Amino acid sequence: MNVSVIIVNYKVGDKVIRCVNSINENTQKVSYEIIVVDNSKENKLRDGLKKFKNVKYIDAKGNLGFGKGNNLGASKATGKYLLFLNPDTEVKKDAINILFDFLENKSHAGIVSPLILQRSGEPLDRQGYKELNLLNGIFTFSWLRKKFPKLGVSQYYSLKEWNKKPVLKVKTVYGAALMILKETFDKVLGFDEDFFLYFEENDLSKRVRKLGLDLYINSNSKIIHEVGKSTEQLTTRDKYFERSRFLYYKKHFGIVKALVLETILKISKVHLLLALTILIGIFLRFLNLQNGMPFIGDQGWFYISARDMLLNGKIPFVGITSSHTWLHQGPIWTYMLSVVLVIFKFNPFSGAYLTILFGLLSTILIFKVGQEMFSIKVGLFSSLLYSVSPLIVFSDRMPFDPSLIPFFALVYFYSIYKWVRGSKAYFPLIIFCIVILYNLELATFSLAFFFLAIFIFGWFRKKEWFINIKKKRVLFISLLAFVVPMLPVLIYDVFNGFKQTVVFVGWILYKPLSFLFVRHAATGQFEVYKFIEYILNSISGLIYSQSTYVALILFILSVLYLIIKFKKSRNLSIGLLLSLLFLEYAGIIVNKTASDAYLPILFPFVILTFAVFLDFVTLKGKIGYLVFIVVIAVNIYAAILKDNSYNEFKLRQDAVNKIISLSNGEKYNLVGKGVNSQYESFLSNYEYLLWWEGHPMSNTPQKIKIFIEETQNQIIVYKKVI
Repeated sequence: MNVSVIIVNYKVGDKVIRCVNSINENTQKVSYEIIVVDNSKENKLRDGLKKFKNVKYIDAKGNLGFGKGNNLGASKATGKYLLFLNPDTEVKKDAINILFDFLENKSHAGIVSPLILQRSGEPLDRQGYKELNLLNGIFTFSWLRKKFPKLGVSQYYSLKEWNKKPVLKVKTVYGAALMILKETFDKVLGFDEDFFLYFEENDLSKRVRKLGLDLYINSNSKIIHEVGKSTEQLTTRDKYFERSRFLYYKKHFGIVKALVLETILKISKVHLLLALTILIGIFLRFLNLQNGMPFIGDQGWFYISARDMLLNGKIPFVGITSSHTWLHQGPIWTYMLSVVLVIFKFNPFSGAYLTILFGLLSTILIFKVGQEMFSIKVGLFSSLLYSVSPLIVFSDRMPFDPSLIPFFALVYFYSIYKWVRGSKAYFPLIIFCIVILYNLELATFSLAFFFLAIFIFGWFRKKEWFINIKKKRVLFISLLAFVVPMLPVLIYDVFNGFKQTVVFVGWILYKPLSFLFVRHAATGQFEVYKFIEYILNSISGLIYSQSTYVALILFILSVLYLIIKFKKSRNLSIGLLLSLLFLEYAGIIVNKTASDAYLPILFPFVILTFAVFLDFVTLKGKIGYLVFIVVIAVNIYAAILKDNSYNEFKLRQDAVNKIISLSNGEKYNLVGKGVNSQYESFLSNYEYLLWWEGHPMSNTPQKIKIFIEETQNQIIVYKKVI
């Protein structure tokens, strides 16, 4: 027997019949047998092959894969040569004869393949492959191949090297059709069965060449191939392709290089854009940080609290007092701050490193949220907007508990979305985020009422996503998610009349009622104007820092677009975003307090609202991208300008140096004067910096009194001896 033709079938029995017919009709000069290995056990195929006397049917009793199936067929072959054919091929006249004669007369030929044609008769661009290495692997299997199709290393499947001669020597033959001496095939131990599908021919070609044999394409032999028809029934083919690619590189280049390649190939254009966004965010947040880091008295209070906990074992159960002195913020920020203080040896910039980290994590998280809840473009737009917004950059550089709010607000927002979509695992995470946000800033507790409204809605409507949380495991984890981060506050409340819990909730319920029914003398025309100015400045700082009016117009258009879109589609993502946006602005209005600590809760929701609108306008033409580019450029410029001009920390450090100089090594008291000096934390930042510099102030009365008075542009330090 001259040739054994081996065909492995997987759910394309009709094409196998067509292939067998083409072999019988176009092969006369050589003796041959046809072996069909059926990986899908098609009874129709087995019955259809009975009419062919020269066909052996083998039931593989399961899907063995391409390589193992071919090896099974080869083990039953009696021919001198083996011709492996894909089931979706058809041989042209004398194609097998030509390949047989070529190998018979070419002593150094290890494998020969025919010219592969499309159904139209045009040559396929996949003929003889180049040998795979790391460099051409990167360009061949990544998005770079489409982006740079003319680049040399990306021409892995190219016919540009074809010299128009009948025979071409190649490094790797195409696996759809190849003929090999059975003795050679057995010598290299056949196909490597670890390759379930794909890359078998690359591996086989490499091992045959190691025997000193050459590989060829003989264009006088022609075969038609319907690319992909033999694998289109396989839903996991992409998974097999990636697995086999890794196995090939691991086998021939080592596991380290294989892992490096797979890591690179996982990087998409989206990942590169996100990486660039992160790099821009890092640059803006660390630019001039040594001089410009904000460091106010309230921040100093937390630094001292964390320091005392670490050095003296004084574990705080609550944080700093709020605007209502009977209420405290939670202690979570103190605990988190203590960790970085230990790592960076009490360096004052430790807290900024932590808040910057959370800012960068928020930049990544808002991409994830935008991508999954809206679109990839919304994810990219929101991520870049978040990265360069001057107000957000300023907040991230400020080592203070409100700076962490956007991150946990995003986790909360995403968890609400996932829970309502049916994922009960996110329910405990919602509880956890509410407690953490309460610890960071009491005003964020409005999110608890939003959650409660959804909870009650699901209860009354008997929604599946509500019913799913009744499982004991979910309820137990949810209880832990509440108790563990809330435990210090609960301990404090037991000994202090439950002010932080029961009284606080009552006060929260009272606030909207007082807004509607109680008149306040302080709410005059001037205060209303200042409050509106506060809101407008926050929108400008988030969207377009150079013009409040432009920012306001863009924001209003964004909100109107979301309202219109929600009315048409009732889209869950848009509904949640609009609800939280209105809720948080309403909360600020009800509180009647123009505090910067209330703004961070708005950051992710305003940015996402604008990003969704940008996604819409960019679909309408290039003008949308122009708007986006201008906004980004202006905000980067504003952030850099503010970073370089705002030297608050340097001013405080200069004041500390002056205090040290005035004390002249003697014990002294520090005394606050002027605006805000009545507050307990007014001197806390100076107290910490002086301790850090090794010249702490005295807590007992001393003759030397050093006074500090802060004005808008300077810090006045002077000494009195009493």
